[in-house]
Amino acid sequence: MQIRTLITLHTDKGKVPPQSVVALPDTEAKALIAKGFALATDASSNEDAPITESELHDAIAVLSEEGFGKDGKPLIKALEEVLDRDITQAERDIAWKSYQALQ
Repeated sequence: MQIRTLITLHTDKGKVPPQSVVALPDTEAKALIAKGFALATDASSNEDAPITESELHDAIAVLSEEGFGKDGKPLIKALEEVLDRDITQAERDIAWKSYQALQ
């Protein structure tokens, strides 16, 4: 099964950075997907490619005060409205952490 990583994976072949496509045995891939660390993908299709961190940073920058939750994080629903596509909690969390580091 092919997956697109949302985190850096350490494999027997070395490191696989976030947003990379990698083929893994089904059981390993499904475990990573279930934990929110990866997304199933068809490498030949860009239509389902995950949103880039840069796109998420741009969306975070334009959110109003109502676009943030009580915990201070951007609301997934608010980001989805700006981006006009679905995002995962893991994608939001990774982008939020790096966005804060840039501020």
